[in-house]
Amino acid sequence: MNPIIKSNAIKFGSWFGLVNLAYVLYAYLIDKTIFTATAPGIVIFIAGIVFYIIAVGKVKQAQDGYATFREVFTTYIVAGVVATLIGTGFGILLFVVIDPEFASEVLDLIVEVTVERLENAGMSDEQMTPIIDRIVGSNPFSVGGQLKSAAFGIVFNAIVGLIVAAAMKKNNPELEA
Repeated sequence: MNPIIKSNAIKFGSWFGLVNLAYVLYAYLIDKTIFTATAPGIVIFIAGIVFYIIAVGKVKQAQDGYATFREVFTTYIVAGVVATLIGTGFGILLFVVIDPEFASEVLDLIVEVTVERLENAGMSDEQMTPIIDRIVGSNPFSVGGQLKSAAFGIVFNAIVGLIVAAAMKKNNPELEA
């Protein structure tokens, strides 16, 4: 792998991994209800894209403004995988090893907020039951739940990465001749 790509992808992936870790620590230490709010999740999602795009920009900058589709995509996806590994590793450590009770508290809170939202949407108990059963059954804080989430995140990042690569690629005409 190109050392410019490797260093930038790892650096920006690590930085975003630390941002995500800080988000989870904030929830753990200060306000677990943040896990039930939509806006912070959207902000974190967008922040990840921004970090990965900055990594791509740094690679292009180091290569005189050029980066192939493959180089852009590789930078983006490696940064995403690094951040995902940091977040998933920390999540498993926190929710499975250090404080499994916190995971139960957050899951109960998620169920409570979901029921409230579904009731406000006018759903009956019969309609809500399968949704709530699915949330509880998936146990998003277990090792398996976190690994599934990580896999989904990597696939989603790959899709976004393909779009970013198509938009940000710029082939060096000197190399094409």
